[in-house]
This record gives sequence, C-alpha cells and structure tokens, in this order.
Amino acid sequence: MKKLLFITIFFFCMSLNAQQLFPATLEQKQLMLEKITESSIKMESLICEFEQVKILSILEEKMISKGKMYYRNDNCLRWEYVSPYIYTFVLNDKTIMMQAENSKKNVIDVKSSRFFQEIIKIMMNGINGSGLSDTKNFSVDYYWSETQWKVHLIPLQKEMKKMFSTIKLTFNVKDYSVDKVEMEEQNGDATTVLLSGKQFNKKIENEKFVID
Repeated sequence: MKKLLFITIFFFCMSLNAQQLFPATLEQKQLMLEKITESSIKMESLICEFEQVKILSILEEKMISKGKMYYRNDNCLRWEYVSPYIYTFVLNDKTIMMQAENSKKNVIDVKSSRFFQEIIKIMMNGINGSGLSDTKNFSVDYYWSETQWKVHLIPLQKEMKKMFSTIKLTFNVKDYSVDKVEMEEQNGDATTVLLSGKQFNKKIENEKFVID
C-alpha cells in the first residue's frame, strides 16, 4: 500500500513539474520563434472550433460562448458565434462585416478605424503568432515546459495599452500552432479563447468571407 501511494505521488509530482513553465534562454527563444514562424508560414488556412470565456469584474459568473473560426492567410477571417447567441464577424482583406441574428449587416473599412486595426492585429496574433516578431508594438517574453510553449505579448503602443495589459499565447509543441489565447485588460477583465479540432490547409471558399 505504501509503495502504491509513493508511485501515485511520484507521478503526480512529475505531472506538475511537466506543466511548470520556465523562462526561456536566448537560444530557446530563437528556437521557439523559428519553429512558430515556420509553422505560421506553412499555414495557408485554418478551420477550428473555439470556446470563449469572458470574466468581468462586475459579474460573478463567467460568460461562455462557442463558435467556429475560418482563417485564410490572404488576410481573411470568419469568427462565427453559434452559442448562446448568433453573431458573425468577417474580415475580408481591408473590409470588416458584422452581423447579429436578425439584424442588419454592418460594413466597416479597416483603414477608417484605428480601433478595428488594433482588434484585427490582436486576432491575427492569436491565430498565427505574428506578434512575436513585432517588436515595435510588443515586448515579448517566452516561457516553456515539456508540454507547451507560452509567449506573453506586452503592448507598447498607446492605443493597445489602453485595451490590454497582456496577451498570452499558448502554443502546441507538436505543430507549433496556437491552442489558447488569454487577453488581460487594464480594468481587470479577461478573455480566454480555446481553439480545438484544428484542420490545417483545407480549401475555404470565398463565400465564407462574405456576409450577404
């Protein structure tokens, strides 16, 4: 019995140690950036499901929503909420389209809105990790464990600093794609997005990036 208890505790401690994150050395940072960038370049498209968890300081309960995402590396993105409400956000190069269920479609020129420029930047960072080499807009810290890599993006530009204190990206160490995005706001609110069921480089028709 004592032996069984020892073995159980040993493997439990090993599991905790595997999850513990350590600051990356310079060599590790270079390797992580190289692998993530290489993966991003190879990713022509991505289809996946997402779960978004929103924590608001003024509410006790978490706000959980789910949906599906379509990404294509020609600056096209469809972020489609299906539960508990229906809402669609589409980026088609320089044009944003948004529509809630039974509501009129809104169309915005990205160039005309600094706010949406920042939102697009954050969303793209969360999909392909493009912010890792964007030293003009972010201070970047790298962390690693045997099971995951994590990168903290600290906004440097005034507009984004007003919105977020830190953006944390968790990468899968098998394919170097993003598994989780955590966005911490200056007011204490936080949003976590988990990506699952990822399908890489599947053909996505142009119709997916239009709201009729």
